[in-house]
Amino acid sequence: MTDEQLARAKQMREEGMIYREIGKILDMSYSSIYYYLNPAYQQHCANYSTDHQKEMNEKARRYRATHKEKRRKYREVHQDERMTYNAKYRAEHREELRRKGRKYYADHKEKMDAYGIAYYAAHKKDKSEYCAQYYIDHKKERSAYNAKYRSEHKERGPVYCATRRALLLGATIGNGAEIAEIYRRAKEDLKVRCYLCGKLIPKGHRHVDHIMPLSKGGSHRPSNLAVACDKCNQCKFNKLPNEVGVLL
Repeated sequence: MTDEQLARAKQMREEGMIYREIGKILDMSYSSIYYYLNPAYQQHCANYSTDHQKEMNEKARRYRATHKEKRRKYREVHQDERMTYNAKYRAEHREELRRKGRKYYADHKEKMDAYGIAYYAAHKKDKSEYCAQYYIDHKKERSAYNAKYRSEHKERGPVYCATRRALLLGATIGNGAEIAEIYRRAKEDLKVRCYLCGKLIPKGHRHVDHIMPLSKGGSHRPSNLAVACDKCNQCKFNKLPNEVGVLL
């Protein structure tokens, strides 16, 4: 029942109209009208559902199995109403629903993971087609969102790209906060010297380099990261430390 219907039902009830007549006007059953207009009865139903949860679930399953066509027709007739109500309910109870979802997932992690894997395997083609179509339909929105995100999180770009490259090469990843701090210092500190030539590097010409290259088995850890000027870094490329005379 929508808020508008509930307000109208209360008004008709205050005017002395019986539940059955209110139900006829609002195209709802007598029991539904009685339920929505009586908070005490709502609490009684909630307590009953808690005390008889298994019994109620089994009854609901039997009803759904034997009234599939009736339920389908009802959903078709009240589709707009249901979508409006569901959207409003989700907006008003967003945090509560998220909290329940996280708790349910934590309590049923193995079951949910197995279901997700099985569902993906059974609907792989449909999912791929849906994602491809969604990308086409929302290309402008995605581009605008990505541009905005990059502008608001410029400092994360180099860190993310370097970490992703390290993951693709199978390198060992170190502490994320410490790695981010090295990139921050390279970008923001006033005086930064190149670890290869020893010269001060002006802003805009600083590179965070892997002393032992990732392609040669180096790790993506703070101990293997150092700041170099763009000229030295480009000359070093993927050479080993002993090839460029770096003391570790």
